[in-house]
Amino acid sequence: MEELIQQYTEHAKNGFYSVHLSEISSKGNQAFTTSDILNDKGVLLARKGINIDRDVRQQLIKHKLLKPLDIQIGLEHQADTQTLITEFRRLLEKYPDLHRVNEALKYGPEFEKLLQLERLHPLLTQKLTVLEAQMHSEFEKSIFSAWLSSMIAREMGLSMDERRDILVAALMHDIGLLHLDPDIVCSNRKLSAQEWSTVRAHVVVGKIIADSVPGIYPEVSRAVIEHHEDCFGAGYPFALREEQLGNPGKIINMTDSIHSIRVKSFRNSQRTLGDIKPYLQLNPTTNGYEVYRATMSIIKKSGLQPVRLRADDCPKDYAKNLGRQIDILREAKQALDDIHENLLELKERIDQHDAKQLSAIAAVTCRIRSTLDESGLLSSEIAAWLCKERELSRVDEQVLGEFNEIELLIKELTWQIRNTVRMFHSYNDSDATRDAMMLEHIEASIESIQEIFERLG
Repeated sequence: MEELIQQYTEHAKNGFYSVHLSEISSKGNQAFTTSDILNDKGVLLARKGINIDRDVRQQLIKHKLLKPLDIQIGLEHQADTQTLITEFRRLLEKYPDLHRVNEALKYGPEFEKLLQLERLHPLLTQKLTVLEAQMHSEFEKSIFSAWLSSMIAREMGLSMDERRDILVAALMHDIGLLHLDPDIVCSNRKLSAQEWSTVRAHVVVGKIIADSVPGIYPEVSRAVIEHHEDCFGAGYPFALREEQLGNPGKIINMTDSIHSIRVKSFRNSQRTLGDIKPYLQLNPTTNGYEVYRATMSIIKKSGLQPVRLRADDCPKDYAKNLGRQIDILREAKQALDDIHENLLELKERIDQHDAKQLSAIAAVTCRIRSTLDESGLLSSEIAAWLCKERELSRVDEQVLGEFNEIELLIKELTWQIRNTVRMFHSYNDSDATRDAMMLEHIEASIESIQEIFERLG
């Protein structure tokens, strides 16, 4: 860990933070220096009391700073507890299903009280102010994560101190993004392996910043650096396993996944958190079974139900399309089997080279294969049932609900397999130690799966 911390210390001191400060100044919320800013050689870069405009930004970004920039600047308008409460209420208005969960669990007043009691440090509220102005979707995700993470912690029976730590960690878990190149972290294009490495560094930068906040408990900064780990050793930055992870990081990883599904995957549909159960059921131990059980309990208590197929949709076409997607998954499963066999053959090389990333891919591949088998989607019974339903002129409401669940299972499994392909790409593009035989097997597996999924469109 120390090596990573040293590698990204300069990013945490400034990196691209001054870019965001100059931009929010141009939008009307002046960022200004509260002391003379010196480089690491003691040379004056900016005097106390000046606004951070484009020219000052250019001066700051060219140098290593003696002290972190964030402790040497102020903002004309800075977020406070009421800002966060207001954003939380907007979030519930924007997503009625979140409001339903909040009401059913009677959590709104408790969450707002937690925010009020915490008395967030000015350094944290400064970062949240910049995050809101520059990366509003990430700011909204931080509020979502703080709300759901602390609710899951309550459902798990964690102490009030633990819940407060989780709330703070959730609020600040992505602030490291502010110090990385915005052309990369805010891009919608396909990123290279090196660019993905930059994005992943946000957990390390975030931990460095968290450690610098007076009064922050170690569990908070630990959660920040662990929130992209999972219990199978397939996460980053350290590919840790369940016994090495703390509850806060596991919980925040869960809420980030749920946010991504609800806000991105369900964006162009009528689906709600009531449709999240199949996703959770396919991944019951990714973030630890206790976290899974508490999350499922919340969804069940909310009373939210899956969104059913509309009556004007064609059941025959729906069944036919599901059957086609399952056939493609079956082919993908065969490719995954080949990958698994190749990785077993290469196990000695993996151990010898300490290729942690490749070991993580092996763990993910094994888990997906097991999930596909356990889901029953590839069984002859499901195939026969779908074939039978295609011949019926009408399908009852219960069957439509089963169609809906199968579709969600297919989507999640398809995403997991695509993510495995991305992991392979990242490995191939990296400078990881490997030999020609290893590379040949990986590239063959990538091509096979990509060809299969091209037919999904």
